[in-house]
Amino acid sequence: MTAKEGLLKAAGIVAVLSIISKILGFARETSLAAVFGATYATDAYLMGQTVPVVIFSAVSAALGSTFIPVFSQVRQERGLDAAHKMVSSVINAIVLLALIFITVGEFFAGWLTRLVAPGFQGEVYILTVSMTRIMFPMVLFQALSGILTGMLQADDNFAVPAMASLAYNVTIIASILLLGPRFGIQAVGAGTVVAIAVQVLLKLPVVAKTGYKWSPILNLNDPGLRRMGALIGPVLLATLAGQVSTLVNRILVSGLAEGSLAALNYATRLMGVVPGVLGTSIITVMYPTLSRLSAADDWARYSKAFSESIKMISFVLVPAAVGMAVLRVPLVRIVFERGAFDSAATQATAWALLFLSPAVALFTLRDMTIRAFYALQDTTSPMMVSVFAAGINIVFNLMLVRPLAQGGLAFANTLSSAFRAAVLLWLLRKKLASTNSPTPVTLGGKAILNSLWRVLVAAGIMGVVVWFTHGALEIYVPGSAATAQLVRLGVSILVGVICYVAMVFVLRVPEATSIAETARNIFRRIFAKARAYSDARKQV
Repeated sequence: MTAKEGLLKAAGIVAVLSIISKILGFARETSLAAVFGATYATDAYLMGQTVPVVIFSAVSAALGSTFIPVFSQVRQERGLDAAHKMVSSVINAIVLLALIFITVGEFFAGWLTRLVAPGFQGEVYILTVSMTRIMFPMVLFQALSGILTGMLQADDNFAVPAMASLAYNVTIIASILLLGPRFGIQAVGAGTVVAIAVQVLLKLPVVAKTGYKWSPILNLNDPGLRRMGALIGPVLLATLAGQVSTLVNRILVSGLAEGSLAALNYATRLMGVVPGVLGTSIITVMYPTLSRLSAADDWARYSKAFSESIKMISFVLVPAAVGMAVLRVPLVRIVFERGAFDSAATQATAWALLFLSPAVALFTLRDMTIRAFYALQDTTSPMMVSVFAAGINIVFNLMLVRPLAQGGLAFANTLSSAFRAAVLLWLLRKKLASTNSPTPVTLGGKAILNSLWRVLVAAGIMGVVVWFTHGALEIYVPGSAATAQLVRLGVSILVGVICYVAMVFVLRVPEATSIAETARNIFRRIFAKARAYSDARKQV
């Protein structure tokens, strides 16, 4: 199996497991609703997670982003033993920081609850404080899980971290259904902490197989640990800039018609499904590869790997963005329109989704480019661009909110993401050109554009075909019943997929050939193993 086939196969595995995880996540939410409903107990559970999850999740994400490139560099330059010693120092430092954070959180749980939920009074306030204290230990397991995931992904093991997320959802669902009715919402809070601990336990045996053994050391002078500390700050500042932009967005949408915030929120969730599965899969698989190539100063292969990832992102997500824009109304209707969510809410949400649709590809392009900088151990450049992009987003918000309402806020987010991606690509191109490489290093812009225009043409033709197909189906398969909606939507999507596949081969998009060849080789291996197994059974 070639390296490219291996990466495509890994991305496919992560995508499939991500889909299963999202299905289980939906089952988790429906289970919580079925057992506890929309009561103060549910409010207390959700709000009780706010401080330990939201505040520490930024730190956890920063640790995960900076660990892989530093670990790869230490392993490349100083060997595996030195890398493992660095890991022990990182883990021990995290444990100490998490224990301090937990102690402070447990002591100030009441004050923190007042801060994040000032409207909670009486019984719901008391229960929320209790839930906060129950769930604060999750921050320790969150951080440990992130480091273990980084070690596994740096070793090209993507399946175990993805499978661990399945165990997380299954554990919470079990705590809701089996313990919730008898012991109340506190059991679900404890089950949430156990669920994150289970993720750690599942990864430990696999990490041990890499040869890692924990050591009770904390070398604050370890170059790898100090390098991670230096890289984390800009990542946190970039996250803060994004939060400020989101806050301004919320302030502006609060001045619009009733339901505008809900419409924007629902549209954002729907838009995020595709990049959350396919885009994240590509980024997850490519990031360790870029980190290893950067650590080895193999700039030619680094450039080629990045170029291939960008082409794959456009190949997969551009048609998804076009399809979402064309089918925005039926998509919103089938997913949300029931009960209090009426046709007016559908139109308001679809209006926001129209302007968010391009972000399906742009968000992933932006995040992939950010990871490319992180692989170079440069977190300052993405931070500076993020801060500037947050300001651009606020300006666009102010310009577009009045003429386009919630659609303007959605469009501002899309435009700022496009600006951010473009600037990052320009800076990355300059950074690679300045490397000490015997041959000039580029981003492969010609190859990317050569693939992109073909993808855009294929996706555009697909969009026209899908639009006419769904319009015809509304005539021949009329009605607002869920079955009729599903038939119209499903057939339209199927026709769109067939049309796009046909067009990318007609237009000779390189990625289509690569994916087809990879799939062909995988099926050949499966059939060969099946034939060998059958022959062995016959001999027995």
